[in-house]
Amino acid sequence: MLDIAKVLSHSFGLLARHPVGIVWLLVQALLVSIFTLGFLAGPMQVGIYTVLVRYARTGEWNPEALWGHTTGHNIVAGVVFVASALAAFIVGLPTSVPNPWLASLLSYLGLAAINLLWFYTFQIMVDDDQTWPSAMRKGWDLMQQGGLLNHLWLIAILESLILVSTLSTWIPLQTSMYLLLLGFSTLARAVAYVQLVPTRAFEP
Repeated sequence: MLDIAKVLSHSFGLLARHPVGIVWLLVQALLVSIFTLGFLAGPMQVGIYTVLVRYARTGEWNPEALWGHTTGHNIVAGVVFVASALAAFIVGLPTSVPNPWLASLLSYLGLAAINLLWFYTFQIMVDDDQTWPSAMRKGWDLMQQGGLLNHLWLIAILESLILVSTLSTWIPLQTSMYLLLLGFSTLARAVAYVQLVPTRAFEP
């Protein structure tokens, strides 16, 4: 079963060792994804988790491993991921004028669903060079193995932490907090994966 407390504490310890490096890793991946209109979002996600899964397993920090993952199925995975995330974000827009709270709730639930579907997909693509549908199926099996309720709680905690960054009205602080908390959230997903798959890749 997934141990949420251990995931969070281990993630915090790893983040404390390389806070600037992890944030810079995300900034590079975000910039490339944005400037390519999401076309290279998949290779960037695979690159991020190549670095972070190795870091969580071995303690080795190798940010250069972010690059070099531009393959056909990684690109397709990224396009599908970005499209699904955008769809989840805008699901509440039709109700945003009459009821902004309901709109926020619908968007949050949509993002939670996307989180469930993609929680381990890119990590599995790192470990076992698979297409995204196969990786997603294996990720769902792994999530059930680790306890679906535990994963729901972890997702809720991580998403709530990211929302903390919006409490500041000073843009530089808000941006810094967002990137740091996003780095912690991304690292926690790698740590959770490594807790369930500590030393081996999935069998083909």
